[in-house]
Amino acid sequence: MTTNWLRALLLTLLLLGVPAGTPATVQAAETPTATVERLNAALLEAMKQAETLGYQGRYDKLAPVLKDSFDFPAMARIALGGHWSSISTAQQEAFTEAFADYSIGVFADRFDGYGGETFEVLGEQEARRGAVLVQNQIVKSDGEAVAINYLTRPEDGGADWRIVDTILGGTASELASRRAEYDSVIQKIGIVALIDALKDKTAGFAAQ
Repeated sequence: MTTNWLRALLLTLLLLGVPAGTPATVQAAETPTATVERLNAALLEAMKQAETLGYQGRYDKLAPVLKDSFDFPAMARIALGGHWSSISTAQQEAFTEAFADYSIGVFADRFDGYGGETFEVLGEQEARRGAVLVQNQIVKSDGEAVAINYLTRPEDGGADWRIVDTILGGTASELASRRAEYDSVIQKIGIVALIDALKDKTAGFAAQ
């Protein structure tokens, strides 16, 4: 019985493409740097094809990578702060979707051309609560470097890392800026109006 069971297991591993002797449940853990490097590669490719793709083409090309690299649901909760628990589940879902679409639209709009730029990951720095800041920059063709750092947090027990904030210029938290903006909008006109405003901004990128 034992011999037959082992033969069946080895046959299954071969069919799955897993080398004998390698546990089927073991997967290579992704590092914070790997997450950012994958994002950089996608951005660079979109920039090089920017004119051919157009805004919508860049959006479609970047969307899968951005959704895999950023933890948009967590970012949406942080961006709303205390307002998150006071809105309905349906509104939470609608805001998260609008927030993710807008975030992807921002990238597709900003990275709209290529002039010899390169991306460089300079290293990692430990942050609070188990987060890791990936020090990253875009280097222009004239050598000028602009910091675009990413704050990452582990997901699934630390096997994968997702971005939860973009630090522009090395110091300016984009998520903190949005949180302040969204708080003001909600207090003045409410969450439904904020969701509609995000949708309008996203649509506006395509209309430019």
